[in-house]
Amino acid sequence: MTDKILFFFGALGVFNALILSFYFLFVKTTRLLFDYFLGILLLFLLVRVGVSCIYFFGDVPVYIIKLGLAANLILGPTILFLMKVLINPGQKMVNHYLLHVGLLALGLMPTWVLFDFVTWDWRIRFIIHAILTIYLSYSAIIWRKEITSFVTSNSLPSNSKKAVIIYLALVTVCLGFMLALFSTYIMGALTFSIVFYLTIGYFLSSTWKGKKQYRHKKINQQQFTNVHQKLTDLMETENLYRNPDLSLELLADRLSVSRHFLSQMLNDNLKKSFHEYVNEYRIEEACRILAENMPYSMEAIGYEVGFRSRSSFFSAFKKLKGTTPSKYQKVA
Repeated sequence: MTDKILFFFGALGVFNALILSFYFLFVKTTRLLFDYFLGILLLFLLVRVGVSCIYFFGDVPVYIIKLGLAANLILGPTILFLMKVLINPGQKMVNHYLLHVGLLALGLMPTWVLFDFVTWDWRIRFIIHAILTIYLSYSAIIWRKEITSFVTSNSLPSNSKKAVIIYLALVTVCLGFMLALFSTYIMGALTFSIVFYLTIGYFLSSTWKGKKQYRHKKINQQQFTNVHQKLTDLMETENLYRNPDLSLELLADRLSVSRHFLSQMLNDNLKKSFHEYVNEYRIEEACRILAENMPYSMEAIGYEVGFRSRSSFFSAFKKLKGTTPSKYQKVA
């Protein structure tokens, strides 16, 4: 009976991680680079945890066990680049991530063929966990100031706080996998399920508290003037709108306000949604480029001003200007 309960809780985390991974990779309306990395991370985690559940409750082929340990190896670079992408999102980050994964896979493949399971079980998996520890340590070095600030005073912008909480949750899960080397194999799966639901619960609670705090609270004129001036400076001097991964949270962090405050200010004071506000800047710059008749394709102009695709650029342009970019250029 106890075994069945352990299996249920371990498998429950796997099932919900699969749903959440699918959401971040395919369903979420606005998918940032961070969302893709988080979805990939959850996929590798559920493979690792799923194999632990199966192995604990029955005999499984050796290649399945190796697959679980291989997923554990890829967790390292995925966690590292999940943290790095919050600092410097961009295509080069993806290329560097694929390079890390490719090199690790190339190093792992010969051991898959040359060594038997006993060697894998007592040597290779310890090497895998050592590599994972190196990646976790490097991630901690990158975010050492934020982690220290969070642990000592819990005073961080919301996006940085989210990153630190995710990192600490992942470290806890990885420690569970490592402790499983010296105890029961199911420990990693149970640790994952517990940490997974605690982390989800924390974010849901924080979101609800933030909405409740600003639901009936009006922004006074002084607050609006100060934040709006900073917002305008960021958009017009740093051209933040050109970042295709710009989100409400990232912008709120730069302004040192909560995402709920910024959302309320845009909706109540400026009568615009976040995407409407950002797209206005993007379209205005696109119009300037079109008026100069520079030798750029329409798609290139859309990418230049911050759109992720040609279709999203054309849709936003038509909505704001009532015509297509090509027709606008002819009369500009």
